[in-house]
Amino acid sequence: MNHTRLITMSAALLALVVTTAPAMAYEEMSHEVGAGESGGFVGLGVTYAPDYEGGDDYEAGIAPFGRYNWGSGRYISLGGTNGTEKAARLRANLISKERSNVWEFGPVLQYRFERDDVDNNKVDKLKGTDAATELGAYVGLKSGPWKAGIGFAADVSSEHDGYLVYTAGKYDIAVNEQFSMNLGAHLTWADDDFMDEYFGVTTSESANTGLSRYKASSGFKDVGIGLTGHYKFNKKWGMLGNVSYTRMINDAEDSPIVNDVGDENQYSAVLAVTYSF
Repeated sequence: MNHTRLITMSAALLALVVTTAPAMAYEEMSHEVGAGESGGFVGLGVTYAPDYEGGDDYEAGIAPFGRYNWGSGRYISLGGTNGTEKAARLRANLISKERSNVWEFGPVLQYRFERDDVDNNKVDKLKGTDAATELGAYVGLKSGPWKAGIGFAADVSSEHDGYLVYTAGKYDIAVNEQFSMNLGAHLTWADDDFMDEYFGVTTSESANTGLSRYKASSGFKDVGIGLTGHYKFNKKWGMLGNVSYTRMINDAEDSPIVNDVGDENQYSAVLAVTYSF
C-alpha cells in the first residue's frame, strides 16, 4: 500500500469534515472493487436530525462522506457515528485480503461537534460542550452480505475525558446492478465521564435553567436501526438515501435534557448525491 497516498487522503477527508455542518448520522455504503483493482466514491448529502443528541427540535445540515478501497482489500472511509450523535468518523482497515477475507481491523478517528446554540432555551443555557477529538480502534467481521463490528473511541482532547464502545451490524442487499440497500442496527455504550458531560445537569445549571439536577452514569445509551439505499444513474453518479430511528435508553433517556425537554425517540434522514471513481 502507498502510505503517502493514504496519509494525504486522510488529511483531505478530515479537513472536509471540520469545515462542514455537524450532521452525519448514517452508516456509509460499501464499495466493492474487483480483485487487484482500486476505487471509491464520495458524496455530499442534506441531513435532517435533532439539533442535539436527545433533542426534539430538528435542523437541516450538510454531510460529506466517502470511501476508497485499495485492491489489496484495505480501505479508508468517512461517515457518521451511530444514532443521532453529532460526530464524524474516519476509519481505516489495515488487513489485506491476503491475510484475511473475513476480518477487518484498524484505527478510528472521530470529531465530535460542540453542543451550542440549540433551539431549546433551557438546554441552551447549560454549560456548552466543546468539540472533542476521539481516537480508537475497530474490529470487524464479514461473511457474504453480513457485516458486524465493535469499535472503541476515547477522548484525546481533554474535553469530556470519556470513552465509548460502538457495536453495529448490517446486511447488504444487491437488488440489481443499479440499486443496492443495507439494513443496519447499532448499540452504543458510554462511560461515566461521557454520560455526565452530555446528559448530566449540575447544581448551578439546575438553578440557572430550572432543569432537575442529574448525574448520569455509565451504561448503554442508545439503540437503533437504519435503512440505506444507493441508486446509480450510471457508472459515475448516483443518489443515496438513509432513514434511521434511535431510542435513547437508561441514564441517557432519564436525563432531564431528554426526558423533560427532549425526546427519547430520535429520527434522522439523509439524501445525498454520490460520485464514483
